Parts: sequence; C-alpha cells; structure tokens
Amino acid sequence: MQHFIWRFRSKPRLPIDYGDLKPKKSNFKQFKWRKIGPILCAIILFVYIILGGKYFSSSEADPAGSKSKTDSVTFRENMGQKSTQVLINNNQNAEVQLKNGNEMSDLPKNEDDLPDSVHIYDLGKSQGKIKAEQNEQRVLLLIPLRNCENMLPLMFRNMMNMTYDHSLIDVAFLVSDCTKGDRTLEMLYKYSIALQEKELLPMLEEHDNRVTSKGFYGTTDLYTRYMPEDYIKKVKNAFSPPYHEGYTKPFHNIEIYQKDFGQSIGQGFSDRHDVKIQGIRRKLMGRSRNWLLSVALRPYHSWVYWRDVDIELCPGDVLQFMMKFAKNFDIMIPNVWRPLPTFLGNEQPYDLNSWIESDEALKLAKTLDEDDVIVEGYAEYPTWRAHLAYIRDPNGNPNEIVSLDGVGGVSILAKAEVFRRGANFPAFTFLNHAETEAFGKMSKQMGFKIAGLPHYTIWHIYEPSQEDLQKISQMERKKRRFGKYNDN
Repeated sequence: MQHFIWRFRSKPRLPIDYGDLKPKKSNFKQFKWRKIGPILCAIILFVYIILGGKYFSSSEADPAGSKSKTDSVTFRENMGQKSTQVLINNNQNAEVQLKNGNEMSDLPKNEDDLPDSVHIYDLGKSQGKIKAEQNEQRVLLLIPLRNCENMLPLMFRNMMNMTYDHSLIDVAFLVSDCTKGDRTLEMLYKYSIALQEKELLPMLEEHDNRVTSKGFYGTTDLYTRYMPEDYIKKVKNAFSPPYHEGYTKPFHNIEIYQKDFGQSIGQGFSDRHDVKIQGIRRKLMGRSRNWLLSVALRPYHSWVYWRDVDIELCPGDVLQFMMKFAKNFDIMIPNVWRPLPTFLGNEQPYDLNSWIESDEALKLAKTLDEDDVIVEGYAEYPTWRAHLAYIRDPNGNPNEIVSLDGVGGVSILAKAEVFRRGANFPAFTFLNHAETEAFGKMSKQMGFKIAGLPHYTIWHIYEPSQEDLQKISQMERKKRRFGKYNDN
C-alpha cells in the first residue's frame, strides 16, 4: 500500500516529453493468437470428447470405437490384508478382463483357477426374486440375543423346522449385554456345533424330557396349566415327528458375534414394555441390529431375514410363502399374535409396530420435539393408526396384502438390496421414530414397498406380567383350598 501511495504523491517528470504520448504500433498478430488460440483448443477438445476418440484413436486398439471392457470391473483391496475382491456389474454382454500391469489377461471362467485370496461376485445375481429356492438364492438369517439361555432350544427347533433348503441359509447371531451368570453365549456355541454336526435333535429331545420330568416349580411355570388346550396341542405337534426331509440338515454357515452396547434395561415383560424407556431401548436395539447387519451381510446374499428368538409357532415354509410377493414388494411382514391363558381371553395381538400411517399421527409428530420417539400402542401417543395385528381374520385369506408404513421387528423378510442401497435401523430419532418403525419410514422414503400379511400369523411366546403371575398365584391357592378353581 505504501508503494502505491508513494507513486501517487510523486511529482510528474518535467519537462514533459510529448513523444511519450504518441500511439504505439499495434501488435495485432500477437493479440489475435492470444485470443483465438485457446478457443480453437477448446473446440478440438470438445469434438474429441463428443466423438469418444473414434477418429483420433488407433483402430488396432479399439477397432469399433467401443467402450472399454474394463469399465465393468471394480477392484477393492483391503489395505494391509492379503485379500482382493472383484465386483462385477450385471452386464451380460461385457467380456470381463483383469488389468495386470500394462497388459490385459482374460479372467478365468472357473473360480477354482483363482487364488484363495481372490473372490469374484456378480452383484447382479444377488437380487431377491420369486422362486428363490429354485434359483438357489442365499438367505441371511439374523437373530439378536440377550439373556435368552432358556429360549435357545425353542429357537433352534424353529430354525430346524424351516423347510427352505438349509444349505442356502447363513445364520448370524449377536449376543450382547447379558447379565452376569447368564450362559447364552456358551449354550449358543454348544447348540450351533451340534446342529452343524447333525447331533442337535437328540440333545434337544433330552432337554425336553428333562424339563418335563421336573414338573412345576413356582408361578413362572404354572401359567402353562391355564393355556388353551388347542394351542398346547399345536405346539406339541409342531415339534414332534414326522419331521420334514431336511429337518436335521446343517445350515450353510453359522457365525456368532459378541458385543455389548450398554443395555441395562431388564428382560422381564414389564421392564421391556415400560413406555418410559421405549425410546432409549429401541435406539440401543437399532445399534445392535446395524452392527450385526454390517458384519454379516455378504455379496452373495439375496435376502435378509430378521427373526426374534422368542417366536413359539411359525410355519416351516415362512420364507417361501413371503418370497412369492417379491415381484411387487421389497419387505414382507407377517402378523404376530401371542397366546394368553384362558382367564385372559386365549389370544391377543402382539406386535403393534406394524401399522399404516394416519393423519392424526402426522399431526402428533408436529407437536413433538425433534428427538422425541413415538411409541406405538401406548395411550401416551394416540396415533389412531391401523395396526396390522388388528386387521387379522383367523379365517381370512393368507395371501391378502396391505401396504405398511411402520414395521415390527419380530419377523422381517427383506431383499438384501434394501440394505445395500442404504436403509438401516436408525439408532437415532428419524421422523420421531426409532429402530424397526424408523426402518419402515426410511424404506418408504427410499421408494421401497412394504407388504403386510394380516391373515398369515406367527405366534410369539406368552410372557406373564407381574399382574398375571399374581392372578395365577391366587387361583392356585384357591384351587388347593377348595379342591378346584373358584373365582369367587
């Protein structure tokens, strides 16, 4: 700045030489090429790009001027690991080649010719479609677990009862936040080894006989005396021979993961369903689901099936049945009910997180803070939504479908593409929802379609609340006193 001030304040040179004011010769040629040269270069470059090098490249390198064959191949190399994945786009007409230095070599057509550290996956083939089993589409079965040692025999029974070819199913468990003394992880490992070695059925039968021989000890077991007789028969028949042909067949792969997320909420019925802790609990569950999904999903999986450990009755063909709707839907949700003791009405809708959005719920969301979580099925949040559970007709057509907005987590079948394109189980508040219900909201916004099957029902176990146990205890005391049940 001082330099310019100094020049401004300096006196003009005297006397003035008027020769300095004469016009200088114009350097037109230099000006012309300085202006026109860049324009000509831009035009040449533009023509080259438009023609794709057709008239500028060597005919021997690409005689037809076609697209480079290596465009359909993408390399992903894990840094620091001796592992390379080649991901091939679904281009049926492309002749795939690998680039080796400055030379091109044909990709081996036989996978056995590849090194053990190189894997090739055609992602175009890993898309969930109808007739999945006939097309040998792989399914990833995901089951989160916590403090459920006693539920494992029932869970494995239901897994074995699945009629979808077990060799096409990969199973992944996540054990998290178990309390001290719980043996879920140890027993899960024991049962998994036995299942894969075809030794699980005798082990489960021995377990059932041991439990039956113990009789009833305390009111936590006494509720079975008050369950509907027809339901007890259904459970007994579901896990009794004759079994389907592939009942004891090992699954393709079983993976067990362990990670804690700081979940300290109790596993009792009253603890898990208290409205005050629902938002926190579901966000933690969303985290665990996302961790399990991220480590277990492989390029060859076409379907992802989420399933709770405490399902009691489920049709063996549940996968095949829901997959047949894959032509028009991306996510399939069955209805979920639970049995009740006879003095409570025999049965009850269980999963109220599968619903159709309502105007009242949208208005309610506008009155809440951004981080508030709407908990469906509680009086504190009057949404007036239509729940899948309440649409059920025991004699209705199981093939009937309704379009859903919210999703419950007891049983979710989704195309793997849904998760590959970015959908997940928000561990944060997403549109005033979290976990599975937020997953439904997110999937809908991404353009996916959710099918609810109101008349196709699976059954959750009955978990007696404290009030139920107190009622059963009173009934047992009266029974011992009067010799029979007396409600007076």
